[in-house]
Amino acid sequence: MSERDNSTLYLPGFEPPPSTNGLRGRKPPEQGAERVVPREIEIELNTRNFNGRAPRGKWDDTVWLGDNRNWLAMMPDETVDLILTDPPYNIGYKSNRRVVNAKFQHLENDDNGDDWIPQFAREAYRVLKNDRHLYCFCRHDTYPDFIAAFKAAGFKIKRTLIWVKNNHGSGDLKGDYAPQDEWIIYCHKGRRVLNGKRESNVLYFPKLSTKNLTHSTEKPVELLKKLIEKSTHRDELVLDPFAGSGSTMQAARELRRRYCMMELSESYYYTTEERRGQYNQRQLRFDNTLYERYDD
Repeated sequence: MSERDNSTLYLPGFEPPPSTNGLRGRKPPEQGAERVVPREIEIELNTRNFNGRAPRGKWDDTVWLGDNRNWLAMMPDETVDLILTDPPYNIGYKSNRRVVNAKFQHLENDDNGDDWIPQFAREAYRVLKNDRHLYCFCRHDTYPDFIAAFKAAGFKIKRTLIWVKNNHGSGDLKGDYAPQDEWIIYCHKGRRVLNGKRESNVLYFPKLSTKNLTHSTEKPVELLKKLIEKSTHRDELVLDPFAGSGSTMQAARELRRRYCMMELSESYYYTTEERRGQYNQRQLRFDNTLYERYDD
């Protein structure tokens, strides 16, 4: 059929070429090799939401063993979307609390903060993307050291959050008040608004029971999830240079964020890897359950 039959329906973009009648003696208009995208399909492509996972980078979903000063030095500028960490408090801390009859060991780098705190602050500022946040746990007696280092590195100190626990710690049982709080320094690099409604800087979360601790200063996952959820979006990268037993990793994964953990202690590094393996198994069982449910 040389002429187009007007009674025939064609899909957009697949119509037959126009007739050349009336073009004799004239050069037909030039057409490139690319197929012209019909308007209907162009609108669909421009408005469609692609929910697939973005490509992973070298630092995404990783756990690194060794001194974070070495790992951070290798990390490119503006790599991570959030830094959430609980570094040693520079007080020579060693817990006397017991877990399965075993005492926690002395925390490494917990008595030479003058050596690493300023360097950590500078590297944290460098690897954090612009318009992002940093949260750093500390105590009242080490607060000035961290504040000074973060300010010198370029951070803007926005607020100190107070974590109130459901029970107090030990210490001087007769000559001091019982400690029931920890401080969290909240900084901006640039400025980024928090997700959700405005909330108080006083956070009430129960501490982990002694029998469930895998690290002497382990923080509850729900508290960490709260901070991650307020400061990041799905698939963004959360860095914890003092990973401990990997609670920040678990919090990030449960919120569908990526994670980058660094841990100096071999013991806690393997604890983190074990935690990662257990989470993978739980997630695999969950995915299989969903698959079987929708396969019926």
